[in-house]
Amino acid sequence: KDTPAGSNGVIFTPWLHGNRCPFEDSNARGMFINIGLDTGKTELIRSVLEGVCYHMRWMLEAQEKKTKTSETIRFVGGGALSPVTCQILADVLGRKLETVDNPQNVGAVGAAITAAAGLGIIDGIAQAEKLVTISHTYTPYGCNRKVYDAGFIVYKNLYRDNRRSFAACNSLL
Repeated sequence: KDTPAGSNGVIFTPWLHGNRCPFEDSNARGMFINIGLDTGKTELIRSVLEGVCYHMRWMLEAQEKKTKTSETIRFVGGGALSPVTCQILADVLGRKLETVDNPQNVGAVGAAITAAAGLGIIDGIAQAEKLVTISHTYTPYGCNRKVYDAGFIVYKNLYRDNRRSFAACNSLL
């Protein structure tokens, strides 16, 4: 949380097992870029979070070419337990972000609601809105938007500029 937005220029690409969306390339790999002598572990750690968020932005951008998406993003899973991660994601996406109680258990909660609706215990899936409540809301910090918009352009170019190198490196294996 003490490292500034943009990780002092360090960017991480999270393609450790290749990538499937918004592009499919089994050769794509993760990398850190722009590391200097003064780069510390906090910049590296934050850049990993930012890289994952940049990739979520890229997927959302691709999805929006086909269909309108919600202005508010509901963030669930273990990552939603971290207020720092939630704020970074809101800032990178430039959208309001909501989390729910026990976000790491939403799959089980959804299955239980579906079963309860099917068994007639609740009136229907629409009841989920009353059963799953918002616990936190994160609003993007405008001051971080310029940093993340610039970083996002670099992030996407990292794949485009390195795809042939990824293929060359991995064809040797």
